[in-house]
Amino acid sequence: MSAQADLRGAIIAALRADAALTELLGVDRVHDGAPRGAAIPFVDLGAVETRLLTAEPAEGERHTVEVLAYSRKPARGEISEILTAIRDALAQLPPSIGVQRLVHVSDPVMRSERQRDGRGWRGRLTVRVVTEPAA
Repeated sequence: MSAQADLRGAIIAALRADAALTELLGVDRVHDGAPRGAAIPFVDLGAVETRLLTAEPAEGERHTVEVLAYSRKPARGEISEILTAIRDALAQLPPSIGVQRLVHVSDPVMRSERQRDGRGWRGRLTVRVVTEPAA
C-alpha cells in the first residue's frame, strides 16, 4: 500500500472510532466517498494531496488532507462542534501508519460556510501530515 492509502485508512479509522464524533453524527456517518443520499449530518474524506519531501522517495512525504462535514441545522453550531471533534480525533492518530511513521501533524485549519442551496452548512478541516518510512 502507498503512504497515502495507509494515511487515508488511519484517518477514517480514527474518525469512526471517536466516541465524541459518533455522538454528534450517529453511527456509520464517516465516509471515504459518501454515498448518494447519505444521512445528514455526516463526514466525508475530501481531497488528499501527497508530495515527496525531497527528490528521494525514501525521505518521506507530506500530505494535505481535507475532511468535510455536512449539517442541515439552521445555525453554524453543529458544524463547529463536528469540526472540533474531527480536530481532536486527528490529534490522536497513531505514530505508526502501515509501513509509515507519522513525523508531524500540523495545526488544522477549520472553515465553515453556508451551502449553496441555503439548507445547511459545510465544514472543512485541512491538516498537513508528514510521514516517513518506518525504517
